[in-house]
Amino acid sequence: MKGQVYDLDAQGMLTLYRQHGPNFARRFDGAFALVLFDEAQSVVLAVTDRVGSHKLYVAHAGERVTLSTRPDHPEFTGRPYNLAGLASVLVTGSPLNGLTLHEGVQTLSRASSYRVEPGGMVQQPYWEGQMAQGPDTRPEAELREELAELLKRSVRRRVEGLKGPVHLSLSGGHDSRGVLSLLAATGRDLHTFSYTQGSQPARSDTRVADALAAQYGTRHEHIQAYQGDLLATLRRNAAWGHGVTNFCDEVDAWDTLEGQSITDLFTGDQMFEMHAYPLTDLSEQLIKRHIEPFSTLGSLANRLNPGVSPVLESAWTAEVETIRASAARFADPFQQELVLVADQLLPYRLLPWRERYAGRFARIHSPYLDAAVLDFLYRLPPDTLAGKRLFVDTLRELDPALYTVPLARSQGYEADWNAELIKHREAIKEELISGPSRLDAVIPPEAIRGVLDTLTVTADGGRSKLKQQVRQTLGTFRHSEMGRKIFGLAPLKAPPITPATWLLRVLTLRALDGDTGRR
Repeated sequence: MKGQVYDLDAQGMLTLYRQHGPNFARRFDGAFALVLFDEAQSVVLAVTDRVGSHKLYVAHAGERVTLSTRPDHPEFTGRPYNLAGLASVLVTGSPLNGLTLHEGVQTLSRASSYRVEPGGMVQQPYWEGQMAQGPDTRPEAELREELAELLKRSVRRRVEGLKGPVHLSLSGGHDSRGVLSLLAATGRDLHTFSYTQGSQPARSDTRVADALAAQYGTRHEHIQAYQGDLLATLRRNAAWGHGVTNFCDEVDAWDTLEGQSITDLFTGDQMFEMHAYPLTDLSEQLIKRHIEPFSTLGSLANRLNPGVSPVLESAWTAEVETIRASAARFADPFQQELVLVADQLLPYRLLPWRERYAGRFARIHSPYLDAAVLDFLYRLPPDTLAGKRLFVDTLRELDPALYTVPLARSQGYEADWNAELIKHREAIKEELISGPSRLDAVIPPEAIRGVLDTLTVTADGGRSKLKQQVRQTLGTFRHSEMGRKIFGLAPLKAPPITPATWLLRVLTLRALDGDTGRR
């Protein structure tokens, strides 16, 4: 097993298996991936947890089945590119929908037991997370009371038995401050940290985290998000992300944190974040959850090999249609959004990032993803999920002082990657684009050089940083309650992928290719 199970030891798990067979994982909770060998029954089971917090990858070669928690297993990396997976990385930043970069290699779905057979896997979902008997119609005050108890229990069960201080990645939003309050109430030795980069505006994540840490009396630290060596940042993203994660802006911070003997890290990852109003257009739902169409590449698609580009587009379009059909099974827009969060955003975008960066050296604890909390969430009336309404109201009742410090308005730690790419342009050409790569057949090196040479000092995808900030502020207001009252509902549109974003993804793929070759 990789990960941890709560309130149960290994013998207890085996007892449940003997009693309930492949469905045994429905009866315990944890963040794990496991393989069980039942010699007496000649059965091999591969099991994933409810949210897919730890990945299992599988490939077949004749009757041989290879299972690994490592996406860089030699049995996988020697295979050619999976064009649908590659297209997903270029368009969205990570391989979604169970895809990987390698042909014939898949990610096992969440909340399932798989019986391993010669040459194949037989899936048996053990937890659907759907409203079986309709929404809970109790008064919201009762719902808030139950959620409060579930959140407190979830945190308690995760801190019991831990030794030494626990750490929390603290930002200025709702989620991490809620975990801060819940952890502080346990009396544990709590250390917090936040990322920083350059000068900080008053309402940045970093500044708000400072005020929250001071309010709750935690030892707080600023960690530099980016140290200035772009080539090292690209290589770390390749070596640690293994092609299954989004580009990590703060990868240098995780390199620093690894040297601090952190054993247990708490995060505010959750499934409560539904849009403030129902998105009745499923295309908008997809855009909201970063499942963009191939067209968002814009003119950058012209940089791809002309013989391969249509195949990439077709492969990715087919995946998007599969994802769309899965969400379209539900009539309610909030349920559609919940499906996209549960089946795509969490398991294939957010949680792999947690596992591959922080999870290299610490156990990750996400109390909002507790099994009882998830069961409760799926019973809620959909409108209570809008804009995290019930969740935020519950936090306010649990801790009336929690929002004394206002919410953050900006991150405050993302580097200006356009400027960094310009600064390191010649070094990139010399070190990352000078030698051969498997990627050359899809994206010729001269195309990458051409995009690098189009970057200008004052623009990132045609917009200055100031214009980007103004645009973001106006966009936030446009989608706020007041903005909707003044202007009406604003359709969500997928912004075009900027040259800098495209380059970070492509250069990380080339660095990954080099890292695989060295191993």
